[in-house]
Amino acid sequence: ATTALAGDTTTTKTSDCTKCNVQKEGQMPPRGMNHKRPPMDFEKRLNLTDAQKAKVKKQREADRAKIDPIRKQIQEKKQAKFEIIKKYEEKDADLIKLNKEIKALKDKEHKIMEDNRKAFESILTKDQKAELEKIKSEHAKKGFEKRCPAFEGQGHPNFDKE
Repeated sequence: ATTALAGDTTTTKTSDCTKCNVQKEGQMPPRGMNHKRPPMDFEKRLNLTDAQKAKVKKQREADRAKIDPIRKQIQEKKQAKFEIIKKYEEKDADLIKLNKEIKALKDKEHKIMEDNRKAFESILTKDQKAELEKIKSEHAKKGFEKRCPAFEGQGHPNFDKE
């Protein structure tokens, strides 16, 4: 499959994936299909220094090492949950326990990801932080317009800060 770089929604190709069969133009594959997202252009747009790139890479690798086992546990818990659902109703104590464990693991994963975001932003210069805010705004606006085609081109009050 061929994918476009982030920010370029016009050149995304249809997926060759046999799992999800057909993918609409410009659309990401369904969650859980283990597809990689197109790379973001943070480094280029923020004009990160080599030292900043190295710090970001090191932090991402460290966080990946923390998150991967958590995601594996989540998947295992979800599989166990599915097995219980096949046997019992939602009121089953085992199912309730697994739901709580899955939620706790997801919360843990979310905290690591949030800490990573904060660590990333802490190494940026003032100008890079301003550019990152522009990127976030553009990304949010594109997502809103994609979900709400009737508003395409009209913007949204939360996105039009200028």
